[in-house]
Amino acid sequence: MPLHDTDALIIETATAAESLPDPTTVAGRTHELANTATVSAVWSAPGATPFLVDGVPAATLTVLAGRARRVQSDGTRWVVAPTAARRVFAATAVSDASGNATFTFTPAFAAAPVVSVGLATTNTNATEARVTALSASSCTVNVRQSPGVVILGISVLQVPQPLSGATVHLLAIEAGQGV
Repeated sequence: MPLHDTDALIIETATAAESLPDPTTVAGRTHELANTATVSAVWSAPGATPFLVDGVPAATLTVLAGRARRVQSDGTRWVVAPTAARRVFAATAVSDASGNATFTFTPAFAAAPVVSVGLATTNTNATEARVTALSASSCTVNVRQSPGVVILGISVLQVPQPLSGATVHLLAIEAGQGV
């Protein structure tokens, strides 16, 4: 893991593991960490939580492939400039025989994102889609259908059952306020 102890503004990297000096020894120093690799670069520095990302202390800083992040030492931590926008993940998956559609966030979010679910199906029964598991790295959505029956002229729904083959649309957005 290369140590970049320089006063240069731009540090261009192409490896997955990089490091900065202890932020307590370089107060006021600013860097633009540019990742020119095809994989994410994970930055580290001495200390348990040497980075401050959106106000939250962190042990490492991940710079996505082809992206850059600005950091500045405040004499205690490397303070990461806020991103221009929150991270967004959008994908579709088809529900399996149990009615589950699983999504994997690559790379994982820093914390569980806020998700919204949509359902596309040709099934004419009453359907529902609900998030059954959510973490920083994945989300599982369960899809069910309730066939309707008419008993003595009254429409009633049967017990919900898994809906296989439905297309689930998932939108996951990094939690927070502002841009």
